[in-house]
Amino acid sequence: MIASKFSRRNILKSISITAASVIGVSATGPTMAVLLEATPFQPAGPFYHPYEPLSVDNDLLYNLDPQSRANGEIIYIRGRLIDQTGKPIKDARIEIWQANAYGRYNHPLQKNSKRPIDPNFLGFGHTLTGPGGHYRFRSIKPAPYPDSSKWIRPPHIHFAVITKDGTLWSTQMYFEGEELNKHDLLLNNLPSKAARERVIVNFHSNENAPNKNAKLGEFDIVLGMPGVTPNKV
Repeated sequence: MIASKFSRRNILKSISITAASVIGVSATGPTMAVLLEATPFQPAGPFYHPYEPLSVDNDLLYNLDPQSRANGEIIYIRGRLIDQTGKPIKDARIEIWQANAYGRYNHPLQKNSKRPIDPNFLGFGHTLTGPGGHYRFRSIKPAPYPDSSKWIRPPHIHFAVITKDGTLWSTQMYFEGEELNKHDLLLNNLPSKAARERVIVNFHSNENAPNKNAKLGEFDIVLGMPGVTPNKV
């Protein structure tokens, strides 16, 4: 198992350190072929799980009871993990974690929150990318929640990538059309509109889903390459 090489206690620290070596470094060598823009790094935040729940996979809709699903609007997320040349990255572990439909994380740091816990929602999942770099999750749309008395975070989902070679990286995925996106300090700390657009996802109708009302968001993750600044594409 990929993550077995790392203790969950140290993954957050490693993500922060690795980010500097994966993105934002200019190439000094000869002109390279046209490369894709990397998906922006964003911090993992304080609610990364300190332990891995036993009943975890890529379906966050159910916890231990297969007859009782999590409250909230069902969503599907799918995409590919690729490098800046477009090459798929297979056998990488992708983890997601998020607030529930009431805006609360299933995390010890929120034990005093007045927002309710959903006993059917762990708020954490993981999967491995396939040969084409593909991944998918089923979850619910998270609610906004106050980060402070003056700042409300928009709906978002945290992503972490752990590759076979030990690269650790994180970002956050946002929902298109949310008014709170305009005021989010973390989203708007990204350097450009183009960078922000790479982490904002349009969720649309998905006729192939078992639940016809569930929406699908497609989020391709382009993992930056050390020592590379891409040409504009």
